[in-house]
Amino acid sequence: MTRFINGRTAVLAGHGFDDAIGPYLLVNDADAGEQHRFAVRGRTFSLRRLPRRRCVGRFDLATYEKSCCPLNVELLPDAKETMCPACIEATGFNPSFYYADFVSPQQRAYNLTPHFAYLAYFSPQHVKAGISSETRGIERLLEQGARAARIVGRFSCADEARELEAALCAQPGILETMRASLKTRLLVEERYDPAEAVRVLDERAAGLAEVPAVAQTGFAPEPAQDLSPHYFGGPSPDCHDLQVPEGHDGECGGRCIGMVGGALVFEQGGANYVVSVKEWESHEVELLVDEVVCEYDFEPQQFSLF
Repeated sequence: MTRFINGRTAVLAGHGFDDAIGPYLLVNDADAGEQHRFAVRGRTFSLRRLPRRRCVGRFDLATYEKSCCPLNVELLPDAKETMCPACIEATGFNPSFYYADFVSPQQRAYNLTPHFAYLAYFSPQHVKAGISSETRGIERLLEQGARAARIVGRFSCADEARELEAALCAQPGILETMRASLKTRLLVEERYDPAEAVRVLDERAAGLAEVPAVAQTGFAPEPAQDLSPHYFGGPSPDCHDLQVPEGHDGECGGRCIGMVGGALVFEQGGANYVVSVKEWESHEVELLVDEVVCEYDFEPQQFSLF
């Protein structure tokens, strides 16, 4: 048995996507105060969620660097936040800044950087609008697990991008938020076809361009892009080849063939299983390399001919 960060306290601090190593889990060595990127695609490993929770650390909005919590704060089991008060204050980021009574100096400076607005595709019935800083590229889209996406406007600051986002979210069929559980369910229940995704985004863009409230806020759609290669290194597997395993709450494992947002996709015995670990963030974990500690029960998928 080979433990990642052997003999020390490991905390699942997040997930991300890197051009060089592909999708990764961000793991804090809480004892040493160090962060590690564990590349997942193509590797065999197991992950166990432990009861104790710790602060995941902070993010510097000026340098875009993440770091461990310097106080190594233990969180209450039912705490809503994944960060301690000191790291929340040090980061100073509120994704809903436009509703906040107070905006931190860090975020005011961050908001002045160029931003873009986007449409993220999860299924034909689930298209979400959002904004992101240009400095992050498409990382925000990948962290959310969008299957395809279309940038629909580029702006000099976050406030201008937010005007377009608000106008988009006011339109029928455009979502502002989506739960991680819904995204996982769509992975296994909704067929993903890149051509269909592009068609849906094209149709949405064409319709939205006719809405004055949208057109007046800098709506300028760019070509849609399939995000599958970032997750799987190639095309996405068919939804009929994916299922959510029964049981084994708090543990997962197998040969990882990819990760969509915060959902790991493991292969076991010729079947593929989707396990969302987004909700595990801030938990202490055991990460076992080259070992599978749980065996999933394969359930044949039901197909409809009509």
